[in-house]
Amino acid sequence: MDEIVLDKKTFEALAMDSRVKIMKALKERRKTQAELSKELSLAPSTISEHLEKMVEATLIARKKDHHKWIYYELTEKGRHILAPEKASVFVFALSLTLVVAVFAYLFLTFMTGSLSAASAPASYEGQKALGAAPPMSDLIQKQDYTLIIVIVVAAVLVSLFFLYKRFKK
Repeated sequence: MDEIVLDKKTFEALAMDSRVKIMKALKERRKTQAELSKELSLAPSTISEHLEKMVEATLIARKKDHHKWIYYELTEKGRHILAPEKASVFVFALSLTLVVAVFAYLFLTFMTGSLSAASAPASYEGQKALGAAPPMSDLIQKQDYTLIIVIVVAAVLVSLFFLYKRFKK
């Protein structure tokens, strides 16, 4: 579901704090009216009235079991209203990982390309005798792109960490 239509019925259904609490209770799993009444400490008649308004607004759906119980569960619209950012967070984390990986690759390519042995100062051999560090390109080439792999793995781990923290809320 890409687009959610917030009409008058939806706003009316969301206007009461008790209805929002019912939706949050249904976020975990589907429940019966009696379960909701007990969990939220509200009278069954009150829960029934709230459930009816939310069914009309298509925020929750009434599902009959093969037994005598009627279960209530969130619809796609209700789930999206409670947690609209979940899909966008995943896309953001994936995009961040790709951007960091591309910049790491471009940075290392630039460093190895622009600081190659041909462009290094001819006096490096003399500086080597004085204990100077070798050019960056030599360090990167000797590591066989280990640095690229480390940066990409670090970017993935950072993105996964932020994704985990976001979904944990």
